[in-house]
Amino acid sequence: MDRRRDRNTGTPLPKSPAWKKPSALAALALASVGLAGCGGWMGPTNPAEASLACPKVSIVRDLSEVTTFRAGGRDLTDLESRAALADFAGNCEYASDGVTVNVNVYLVAERGPALRGDTAKYTYFVALAKPDDSLVSKAYFDTDVTFPAGQPRAGSREELAPKIPLPKDVNAKDWKVFLGFQLTPEQLAFNRSQMIKR
Repeated sequence: MDRRRDRNTGTPLPKSPAWKKPSALAALALASVGLAGCGGWMGPTNPAEASLACPKVSIVRDLSEVTTFRAGGRDLTDLESRAALADFAGNCEYASDGVTVNVNVYLVAERGPALRGDTAKYTYFVALAKPDDSLVSKAYFDTDVTFPAGQPRAGSREELAPKIPLPKDVNAKDWKVFLGFQLTPEQLAFNRSQMIKR
């Protein structure tokens, strides 16, 4: 069952190829990442659009990881789980009504001693920004990662397809797609404190 919901409306995500339930990835180590590279990033899918380019996709450094603790705890015995948006790959498609950015985002997670059950829940976002960095939209998504019995790590591949509304043949190369976890102020402060220690 696909449990992911759009945080703006609370409705379940459509069961379409662009938003299908992620599949488990085996034996992934938790990665500590900043802005992910785009080694798997390709240009437009149509050779006729070779002169056009895909928008820049980035995982926001401060929002690339999330650590959850049980209520009231902050030491290692209170750790429920950690997760990171580790990398991404994809391409883009130009059409008369805009540019669709097809992105596969790889999420890896590690369970902690305080996690109850085998599933950890996370919320991440996809934001679109114009070339001047002004935000056009920000969508929130919930996803679950289930840890197989006896396995401390698991992961998923999130398949996304945000669309940038542009007139036909307008180059989207200077537009931006930002990815990250939706964090509480406390989680953001924790991330920044960990970065100082590295």
